[in-house]
Amino acid sequence: MNRTVARAALAAAALVLLAGTAGCGGSDITSGRLERALGPTFRNLFVLQQTELHGTDNAPSPDTWANCAKAGRASGGSGPGDDWVCLVHWPAPSGITQPIAYEVSVRPTGCYTAQGPASLVGQQRIQGADGHQHTNPLYEFDGCFDTA
Repeated sequence: MNRTVARAALAAAALVLLAGTAGCGGSDITSGRLERALGPTFRNLFVLQQTELHGTDNAPSPDTWANCAKAGRASGGSGPGDDWVCLVHWPAPSGITQPIAYEVSVRPTGCYTAQGPASLVGQQRIQGADGHQHTNPLYEFDGCFDTA
């Protein structure tokens, strides 16, 4: 399934979910919930990326964590929007923990899209150990977390 079709399906599911929860109170989009979702997702995708780049499935799972903040004082630091920034901390090949700033858009459903800087995570397409071009899983990724 290509990314456009997947996003359309996700958006349709989100609309159904929102319609079903209207009047049940607002969602609780907080930095803590986003951080707990984004860090592990990055870690899993890092292992996938390393497997594609190096052709081995024994890439170590790095100790990663995220710190997220919502821009703008009016937001109160919570809520949906395309103005979230998350610093994902991970051990670089040098062994030094390095933060990567991801721009994150969070929908009211708790689903998000994170896009990292190509200068640190690589271009959107990468050449794998098999000689073929692959989508770089760290360039942009989607995820969801529980808002209840």
